[in-house]
Amino acid sequence: MSLMINQTHIDRLPIETISNIFLLAIRPIWPRQYRMISALAKLAVIAAVSRRWRAVVDSTPELWSFLHSSDPVKITRMALEKSKDASLTVTCIQYKHPKADKDLVATRFIDCVKPHVARWQFVFFRVNSPALRRIPAAAAPRLRRFTIQCQDDHYLLDNPFGGHAPQIRELACMRVALRWDSAPLLAGLSSLKIVLVQKERLSIRCSELYSAIASCPHLQSLIITQRSHSADDPLVLGDVPTLHLPFLTEIKLSVSPAFTSTILAHVQAPACKIFMAEAEVESADLLSWLLPYFSKVINNRPGESWRTDLFVEEERVRFTLAPAHKTFTVWRPFDLEFSGEWIPTFSWIIEKLLPSTAIQHPMTLHFSIGCEHFESLLECVFLRLPRVRYLILEHNVNPELVWEWLANPIENSAGGSQWGFPELCKIEIYGEKYDWDVLVKTVRSRWGGDQDEEPHRPQPPETLRFLAGDLTEKHIQDLAEVIGSEAISTEYSGETDSAESL
Repeated sequence: MSLMINQTHIDRLPIETISNIFLLAIRPIWPRQYRMISALAKLAVIAAVSRRWRAVVDSTPELWSFLHSSDPVKITRMALEKSKDASLTVTCIQYKHPKADKDLVATRFIDCVKPHVARWQFVFFRVNSPALRRIPAAAAPRLRRFTIQCQDDHYLLDNPFGGHAPQIRELACMRVALRWDSAPLLAGLSSLKIVLVQKERLSIRCSELYSAIASCPHLQSLIITQRSHSADDPLVLGDVPTLHLPFLTEIKLSVSPAFTSTILAHVQAPACKIFMAEAEVESADLLSWLLPYFSKVINNRPGESWRTDLFVEEERVRFTLAPAHKTFTVWRPFDLEFSGEWIPTFSWIIEKLLPSTAIQHPMTLHFSIGCEHFESLLECVFLRLPRVRYLILEHNVNPELVWEWLANPIENSAGGSQWGFPELCKIEIYGEKYDWDVLVKTVRSRWGGDQDEEPHRPQPPETLRFLAGDLTEKHIQDLAEVIGSEAISTEYSGETDSAESL
């Protein structure tokens, strides 16, 4: 009964309003829903509700403009007829079909919609190379977004749409290369994404990318991923002018350091809010170009509260900036990944990167396998990290030196003394065969005093967590006497599973 009442209310609306409601109901949300059920399948459900709704569907060409390769060819042809002159959204995804018709579905679909290329507006292709050969060479005057991915190999797409797509604003090529030195599709873009991993002959070179973005003064997003070192041609650029891109807010470069430093040296992006790059500490020119972007990301989001995460391994260091209110997030506005020895990388971050902004953020410090030789960092570098709130020490990272360093105030450069990591509130320790007596001494020395008599003494941690450790019950009791059993958590197969049992 309620459904009939709701339908009656909707039927009182003007036809234009009803058709707009239907359009919002079936329109795929970019990019996730392009891979799901087709819009025409949803439209069939709507049309089956009543004669009036069927009449509205049949009389609205825009409702038939969403074409998907999962629809039968017969339905696609009917939609092309009923859509009349409406601009088309074309989605072709090559699913796993039986071997006999592996490429048949995709090629039939493209052949069906190809004669209407003049009406293509939003195009998403994820297909094998045989289907890519069916992309038309005719002009696509309405094309706004073109996303293409080759599933079986890297593919060279030679002059799609005859190079004539004057309204294109978003281009994404995954394992598909264009003739980068003469690709008219690159002109006038607001978003450019290129992902090339293997074939060096298809790589986009620095000079080609420079020419491409030089023709895109309104570029807002630049994402380049490739591994070919043959693309490093910094000398080719020479003394070309620096490109000023006032609208560029997103830069993601997963390329060689030489490529990154060459591009950053010739691009100014004052509005940058999202930045990602890979680097080597030995590449001094690149490091100097990275510094301004850290400040830009922070300054261009003045209302946001941040935290910094520093994940340290033996041959790789990752530094990220993330929203402080999110414990786990894949959205990181600033993300640097360094290769090389961890100590010079760590030192550069502390001595150069962090001081580049006046704002100090709470930090998560994560030392992983292979990080030895803390001695050279403890007094000269660690004291420059006053806002470390979360410390993680993984397997085989000898933490005794860190514990001893935390145990007592240390003399600083000003002649006074200060506690290391005064805001430390959470510690996680992975692994076994540590000298737990040293940890107990540290806890007693650091947190065992009277807070009223020594107001500058750090507060006890909220969490002290052990994973796969071999603490004895006596060690846990000693720790609990100082910081409280509620702060201690153990996760290992031993006699005691939790300090809360004390």
